[in-house]
Amino acid sequence: MLEKIEKPSPAELDIIYPIKSIYENLESEYPNLYTNIGVKKDISKAPIILLTGMSGSGKDSVLEPLLESSEAHHIVTATSRPRRIADNEPEGAYIWMRDQLESETRGEYLEYLKEEYRLIESDDHYGNVYGLPFMSLMKDGVGIPILRVDINGIINLNKLLPLYRFQPISVGVLPDSWTQVYDAILGRGCEDEDEAKERLSEDFNNIEMYVKNANYFIHNSRVSDIDGCCGLDISVEALRFLVKKFA
Repeated sequence: MLEKIEKPSPAELDIIYPIKSIYENLESEYPNLYTNIGVKKDISKAPIILLTGMSGSGKDSVLEPLLESSEAHHIVTATSRPRRIADNEPEGAYIWMRDQLESETRGEYLEYLKEEYRLIESDDHYGNVYGLPFMSLMKDGVGIPILRVDINGIINLNKLLPLYRFQPISVGVLPDSWTQVYDAILGRGCEDEDEAKERLSEDFNNIEMYVKNANYFIHNSRVSDIDGCCGLDISVEALRFLVKKFA
């Protein structure tokens, strides 16, 4: 079990627990794709890919080309956090849930959100609520459904989705380093250095949950030239490989 670290420096983490140690001893079915917990296609259930990853791993960049080609469709989740307008975050990126009222306690607010938005799963993450509305899950789309979710959501949805006749396939997107994670958090301009280190600490302390629950890992490298290919392009093709395997 990893020792919990409070507000670590990214350089320190890159030395004591480099991200590559998560996947370097796993079997690879495809370049930059690693099998962590093997899973076979269940023809009695509809496949759904659960895409997760730490801050700055590039989940959206890996997913977007498959949405554009209609090989997959995005299941829109809900969040209570403010939209990042300065970062050009699309209005349709989430269902934006209402703010907490002054008359509500935190506990009441969470329960009301579950009822109002019919959340079949929810999590209080980084001080904001994230959840999956029932109507989003049941909405038809073109291509295999893909759901962006945090690691706690994967743990919950691995239990819940089979009840709705879905087969979850969980995929963790990994960056090159902890320094990349930290720089991505700061680059958003929404957190100061202390807050960025808190988020980095949470990502690090969640590593064991990734290892125990993710079926696959994709190493989404920022290296621009890997044997003549862009790292992101390889990651996109790795996700495409999984879509074809389970579709």
